[in-house]
Amino acid sequence: MNKALIAILTGGLACSVYAHHSNDYHFDPDVSVTVEGTVSGFRFINPHARLLIDVTGENGEIVTWDCEMSGANSLMRRGWTQEVFQPGDEIVVQGIAARRNPTECYFHTAQLGDGRRIALRDSFDSDADASPQPAPATAALADDVPDFNGVWRWSPPPSYRGAPPLGSPNRLAWVLNDAGQQALSQYDPVVDDPALFCNPVSIRRLWGNNDLTRIEQTGDLFVIHHEWMDAVREVHLGMTEHPTNLEESVLGHSIGWFEGSTLVIDTVGYQPGVIAQRPGLPHSHQLHTVERLTLDESGEAFDITMSFEDPLYFDHLFIETRTFIASDQTPRRYNCTH
Repeated sequence: MNKALIAILTGGLACSVYAHHSNDYHFDPDVSVTVEGTVSGFRFINPHARLLIDVTGENGEIVTWDCEMSGANSLMRRGWTQEVFQPGDEIVVQGIAARRNPTECYFHTAQLGDGRRIALRDSFDSDADASPQPAPATAALADDVPDFNGVWRWSPPPSYRGAPPLGSPNRLAWVLNDAGQQALSQYDPVVDDPALFCNPVSIRRLWGNNDLTRIEQTGDLFVIHHEWMDAVREVHLGMTEHPTNLEESVLGHSIGWFEGSTLVIDTVGYQPGVIAQRPGLPHSHQLHTVERLTLDESGEAFDITMSFEDPLYFDHLFIETRTFIASDQTPRRYNCTH
């Protein structure tokens, strides 16, 4: 008979596997779950694909389990397709339990009725990324202007572990003054996370995930296409000042200029929001950010330093630096679904 079992883990395997993705805000890495049933659907979507499994209980009632996994774009780059799981497949899924919904889990591995075993980190043979990249529309650049045209991906250091586990101290809160601390106290990263509503969150989030970024650079415009949430940012190189009476937006209004091999992006006009969705770093409409993108001599990598200041919420300047490297992969539409 189909069944669902939940057991407490005695080891730290789930924690080590999932902590990097901060899934413990919604799933408990210390509680494993086994779900046995029949596939009723595979929602191959972003930001998270979802495997639906019909489970028959002892009383004959069918309950549908919803097991979350990586986003469709991330999976497609490893050869996954909508056809990996088919309705009607007999399946046994191992994962970790949701904190709030007793019929949800985070997918780890699956054993199918035909003997196949599929793990979340598996890759499949695919030529999905064999097609050429879309050529950016560029104009001729002056010799002394660094050329950022192309597709880029973040290269996190080996020590990177993502957001801290749920319940651990907020390592970003030191930035905040009393007003900022008050705003933080009203933010719940589990239910208020802007990404849950297909919101790009912040420039920090855009520059801090495993999705691709494509840059199109012309003489007077620098367009940044972030695959995450299909966010597009226009940096106006021909402007020296921001317009007055800006309409506030999630990603603000950006102007930019070059300083040698560095592009400086100055942005204001933000809506109140959060710089870090987990564990939470709120900002007001007075947020001012400066990004400095420095291209290396090879043209195959750049460092970005982001500085955040907010006279209403911050006592300190918040600065982070990341490295991006050139990618031969093709960005896809994100088409976030929630």
